[in-house]
Amino acid sequence: MANTTTKKTTTKKAVSSSSVIQFQGIEFSETDCVKKATAGFKKAYKGVELESLNVYIKPEEHKIYYVANTDKVGSVDL
Repeated sequence: MANTTTKKTTTKKAVSSSSVIQFQGIEFSETDCVKKATAGFKKAYKGVELESLNVYIKPEEHKIYYVANTDKVGSVDL
């Protein structure tokens, strides 16, 4: 008689998370900064497809800087 064992498989749920930055009386989320940077890119580079986006938040300057597609740069107001 063969020894058969059943293997229990579990599926882990994805962890939900968010980031909120508070600085000198203002509050903004990482998600909002990415949305603003994406909108700024689309406005500045019409017709160019967004493939990658790196966002740099500088609250002391009230600016969001971005590098899109490794060679398109810009900034938007925080």
